[in-house]
Amino acid sequence: MKLRELIDGLEIVRVQGDFDVEVAGLTYDSRRVSEGDLFFALARNLEQRRQHVNEALSRGAHAVVTETGWGGKVRPAATVVECSEPRLVMASVASRFFRAPSQRLELIGVTGTAGKTTTCFLLRSIFEAAGFSAGIIGTLGAFAGAKRIYEGLTTPEAIDFESQLATMEQLGIRWVAAEISSIGLAQHRADALHFRAAVFTNLGRDHLDFHGTLENYFAAKLKLFTEILPRTSKSDPVVVVRGDDPFGKRILDAVGVRKVSFGFDATCDVRALNFEADRANLRAEVVAFGKKLTVISPLLGEVNLPNVLAAIATSLALGIPHEAVLEGIRRCSGAPGRMEIVPNASNLTIVVDYAHKPNSLEVVLKSLRRLTKGRVLCVFGCGGERDAGKRPIMGEIAGRFADITIITSDNPRGEDPLAIIHQIESGIAQLGLPRLSNPADIARTQKGYFVEPDRRSAIEHAILNAWAGDVVLIAGKGHETYQLIGNRKLSFDDREVVRQVLKKNGLQVCA
Repeated sequence: MKLRELIDGLEIVRVQGDFDVEVAGLTYDSRRVSEGDLFFALARNLEQRRQHVNEALSRGAHAVVTETGWGGKVRPAATVVECSEPRLVMASVASRFFRAPSQRLELIGVTGTAGKTTTCFLLRSIFEAAGFSAGIIGTLGAFAGAKRIYEGLTTPEAIDFESQLATMEQLGIRWVAAEISSIGLAQHRADALHFRAAVFTNLGRDHLDFHGTLENYFAAKLKLFTEILPRTSKSDPVVVVRGDDPFGKRILDAVGVRKVSFGFDATCDVRALNFEADRANLRAEVVAFGKKLTVISPLLGEVNLPNVLAAIATSLALGIPHEAVLEGIRRCSGAPGRMEIVPNASNLTIVVDYAHKPNSLEVVLKSLRRLTKGRVLCVFGCGGERDAGKRPIMGEIAGRFADITIITSDNPRGEDPLAIIHQIESGIAQLGLPRLSNPADIARTQKGYFVEPDRRSAIEHAILNAWAGDVVLIAGKGHETYQLIGNRKLSFDDREVVRQVLKKNGLQVCA
């Protein structure tokens, strides 16, 4: 396509060079530029932007989009487009270049602090049970059916997002459930997409290192419902919201399109009347738009019930038959690393979960507490170079809702792991719980906490010192298969480490 076609009508400040240059591809990574590409310079640092532009041009880019006032010089053959917000321009350009696949697909955006991934997996299962081909875009990657076509950001940059949707369309996918993150919304990654529905799961503390305040974090989420969805080309778009969440109520008050609520309040369109959960499945009686449904799900714990309700409300609002909704829920075993049990014959329930935020950790621990008459042991840490304010909060939550807490490392990145652990410990210490001095104390204690910076050793201590019937929760990393320590990315999968510990100690691992 010609550059003129791609940027016509957009908020461009100045174009230097040939307006009609041919564009063969789009990229925002100067290391991956191919001959004829249009390159978007997104670096915040001015000097980095200049370096990236020069690298892109040296690799054959025909044009670049950069922020106004960059002050660089380029070779005469290149075209430079200056604008105030390159990411905003990139979203519209990507949509035009890939011919707006979301206009033809049925795209559902799911946002919220917790539950996005599981809700998307439930929706895909329901769509498939209804006979439709379905895809997912989110934390675990982009999947066309069972085929992974991308792995990267939860909400991909606009070029990647549009490219994945175009690939899905080519592969015959009709419905797509996509996780829409607050950072992705703040950075305009979803601005040019055409959503059929937007879903809000809940809101708690997260990403405050990026947004600064909880109110700013909510404002980013709200954009999906009040700005992006209303621009859709779809007829009768729908907003699906957790109606008993205080922020959900604010969304319901703010939107002007069709809206559906789910939750536990009697005022919700889809609500749970009662439920019971054990280690085998989750069962609930649900009223959905006046019709009573019996729901059975293999997902673990009541923590998953709001996700099930969200999927029911969304699917029924989109016209999916009740039978397909119930069958899709029955079939869906959940997302990897989300309340995932590692099967074993040691009379322990060992659960790996991605909970790395205060609200998520509390809900997961409360849910597991109701599944056991034994103790709940929690192994967790907090990531480095991320919201440090949540660390003592999560320590206090673990101390209140677990019997034994083992504080360890998560992804410390460039921070000192011991400093992170100390901040977590400050939260749990205020509860007056005993700090255990050696691993063997874990087996002799009803309530307390232990510090083990090495995550592998922490997991081993928990498993080997648990009592029969205990629940061991390993939280924070979930599906991740790596650990970020300093500038190294080390192979590390909590689930595989559990299996290795069981095997090493002569404990039976079940398939």
